This record gives sequence, structure tokens and C-alpha cells, in this order.
Amino acid sequence: MSKLGVMLAVSALLSLVFARLGGSARGQDDVGAPRATMTCDRVDTPGRVRCEVEARVGADQSISWGDVVLTKTPPFVGALRGRIGPHDATAHELGLWRWALALVARDKGTGDVEGRVRLVVCHGGRCMPREVPVVGHVVVGE
Repeated sequence: MSKLGVMLAVSALLSLVFARLGGSARGQDDVGAPRATMTCDRVDTPGRVRCEVEARVGADQSISWGDVVLTKTPPFVGALRGRIGPHDATAHELGLWRWALALVARDKGTGDVEGRVRLVVCHGGRCMPREVPVVGHVVVGE
């Protein structure tokens, strides 16, 4: 099986486990629900585009695990990696995790990169999986 095939299989398996154990944050109590944002640098010419994803939880919660899965890119952009794992996070604070990722723009344009942040959020000794959709806007040469 190719590396991409293995990544897709692992991603599908983790999504199934998350759904079985606790579902998404939208279907649960939204008080203290995790929040995620994606920001991408604006670039003048095609090439590398740097983006950052940040996940935050409530003051009385902590993040014990997390990753980012990219699910959709605009036609003029490709993802160097479809999944950015927990060991790739650039910040591992109790209530905040951050990941850096790179895209490759093959042409000029604007569009949205979509993904989801999967987390294990702990509160009072109880940990639950959570999933948060995230969207970042990419601007190349506009």
C-alpha cells in the first residue's frame, strides 16, 4: 500500500474511533467547545504558502492529543502533507496547540483550504475526543 493509502486508512480509522467514542463537538455540549482557526500568509507569486492552525479549549480544559487533517484545497494549491500529526505541533500548551503547514501554489488565485482539527480534550480527569472544522483563506498574487 502506498504512503498516501496508509495515511488515508489511518485517517479513516481515527475518524471512526472519534465518532464511536464521542462524536463531534457540534453534537455535544457546546459550553467550552474547542475552537480552531487557520491563517495563511498572503504571497505575491506561486510557490510555497505557509499556514498555521491553532486550537484552543476552555480555561478549565486541556488538550492531550491533536492533529490536523486537510480535506480540501482550491484547484491552484496542493498540500505537501494531508495530515499534520501531534509530534509536528509547534506549541503544546495545556489549552492551546498550534501547527505549521505548507501548501504549494501552482498558479495565482484565491480560495479556501478546508480541514478538521481532531483533539482529545480533558476536563476534570475525563478525556473526550473532539473534532473541529477549520477553514483558511489562501491568496496568491492578488
